[in-house]
Amino acid sequence: MTDNILGKRMKFIREKKDIKQKEVALALGVSPYQLSRYESGKSKPDPELITKIAKYYSVTTDYLHGLSDQPQLSEKEAFEAFHNNPELERWYRQLPNKEEDLIRLKKIWEAFKDED
Repeated sequence: MTDNILGKRMKFIREKKDIKQKEVALALGVSPYQLSRYESGKSKPDPELITKIAKYYSVTTDYLHGLSDQPQLSEKEAFEAFHNNPELERWYRQLPNKEEDLIRLKKIWEAFKDED
């Protein structure tokens, strides 16, 4: 990986989507100057902002960091991430019929992911 994979990928996605820096900066709550510094590698965004950037561009943080060349999760990976969400774990452990309820959970996930 190159030293500035995060910045290069941010710039690549922004240009691919034909979005101006000013628009992205406004959506992320940073100045266009700061966004330019992130894209050029002169500055690094904090982890919370990286998550916000990933959500804004609809890509994974792993993709932004260069840990994956796949911008989005596969259907299986997306369901696994949903299924393993720590916020749902307590609820899932309390389900009486794990197998049947897992099928229900997948249906809920299908409806949930389609809302984006």
